[in-house]
Amino acid sequence: MRRLPDRLHLAKIVLTELKKRPLGRTELEKRTIRQCGTHSAFEGIFRWLVQGGYVEKSEQRHRAPYTITEKGLKLLEGL
Repeated sequence: MRRLPDRLHLAKIVLTELKKRPLGRTELEKRTIRQCGTHSAFEGIFRWLVQGGYVEKSEQRHRAPYTITEKGLKLLEGL
């Protein structure tokens, strides 16, 4: 398991990317791994962000992009 500072850094990358614009899961993973991390690290932090309500999937279409929520924006400010 990664240390808390590492997990928070990954969370910050994911939330920052989603603040720029909504992204599909695959593109978001590519951008995150490119900056820092691995597939398994991304999986863990992404699941935590979705379950915690920091990130949500748009309901508009099947392969809809993920967006940052108000809760996610507040977390990002704190990071």
